[in-house]
Amino acid sequence: MTADSDFCPHCGVVYSDAERAWCEQHTDRPAESICIICRTLLCSECVVTVHGRRFCRAHCLVEVQQDWAEVYSSAEVIDAQLVRSVLENAGFTVQTQNFQNASIVWDGGGDNAISRSNVGRLARVLVPIPEFLNAAQAVQEWQSSAATPDERPDEQS
Repeated sequence: MTADSDFCPHCGVVYSDAERAWCEQHTDRPAESICIICRTLLCSECVVTVHGRRFCRAHCLVEVQQDWAEVYSSAEVIDAQLVRSVLENAGFTVQTQNFQNASIVWDGGGDNAISRSNVGRLARVLVPIPEFLNAAQAVQEWQSSAATPDERPDEQS
């Protein structure tokens, strides 16, 4: 944050001494917040506050931790590792959580504290909040290209 900032990038509050801005949905109402994900200007009716952070309705379900936004999560560590690789190769800054391989824990069975603590934990891939929209688009493009079967013409005899 700099001295000339008009809003807080961490919580989305528009500063009172900032130049007056207007809500993008209700252009006759002053903006009091900005979505920390997409930077949309929001009036009091449009803002959704989650744990002290301001979001638009389209992004209020994005999981945010400190300055990181969750772009992907899966119970399958291998899937999350693939997404991490795709994002890193595309130049995104990536942080991961819960990347413990549950198959190692369960291999051979056993009921112990380690195996119980890993059951149902999601492997999470996070990116800095300002990178979220582009990273989410990269993941979506990768998933749709991975899901599309190779289109090859049938061989004719």
